[in-house]
Amino acid sequence: MVKVITIMDDVYAELYKRKRSKGMSFSEILRHLLSEKGEEKSSIIELAGSLNEEDINHRVVEKVKRGTYNQWRS
Repeated sequence: MVKVITIMDDVYAELYKRKRSKGMSFSEILRHLLSEKGEEKSSIIELAGSLNEEDINHRVVEKVKRGTYNQWRS
């Protein structure tokens, strides 16, 4: 059965990007994301590679490295 849903443009763009990069359908991407929802990450190694370059705030990374990062004033 097919259902029609409405999502915001930014959510669609992110889903489309993941769909294209993984060669999956929208349903497969959503199913994959929903199955991850309840999973806990027990090791930092499991998170390796989970960020895209555009997800990283390099300014904050440099502040953390220098020990000058203050989350309330970033």
